[in-house]
Amino acid sequence: MVATAMRGLAFTLTVLLGVFGTLFVAGEALADPGGLAGGLLTALWVLPMVALSVLARRRPSTASRVLTLVTWTVAGFTVVDSLVGAVPADGWGPVTAVLTLAVGVALGFLGLHRPGRAGRLLLVLAGTLLVATVGNMVMHQTGLLPPGPGLAASSGVVALPLLVVGGLFLLAEPSPDRTPVGAPHRVSESPTAADRPASSRATGTRNGEQDT
Repeated sequence: MVATAMRGLAFTLTVLLGVFGTLFVAGEALADPGGLAGGLLTALWVLPMVALSVLARRRPSTASRVLTLVTWTVAGFTVVDSLVGAVPADGWGPVTAVLTLAVGVALGFLGLHRPGRAGRLLLVLAGTLLVATVGNMVMHQTGLLPPGPGLAASSGVVALPLLVVGGLFLLAEPSPDRTPVGAPHRVSESPTAADRPASSRATGTRNGEQDT
């Protein structure tokens, strides 16, 4: 019951973050650059987010493998972008935050079926963004990186809720998934002498009577 409540709460928070985040980012894109360009930029991440979410809802086994690859790809891109500025922030906006939001929403749908896997991937995804954002700010302040746009402060607004969601999904992971090794399973136990004492004694008695 508690695990179910945790999973439901995590999924609800993911949906709320996805809805408000999508509305905010889409509004910013439609305002600047606006027009067709803003619509195309929005579609570039909204459509993959929806596709991955549908895949996670309908085919969790396949989505688990796909989202694992996507999560580590986005995490690696986030690290590279924080160090070398791979994305021109002035023209593209908070790309790493938007990518993290899109993948995080899809992981929320995966959490309905694979809460443990979704929770771990969310911690990797959001934790990487948060650490990269803080590190990027520190390096700009200390002069280790040249002056210029760093990772947007809005990255923390995306990373922190996703960290909470990831923790909730981990708490919602079913206990059999945590301790599968060494745990006895009744269906796999082989019958022992204790499982059939009555039949053995009855058979032995009958055999004895027949022998005598």
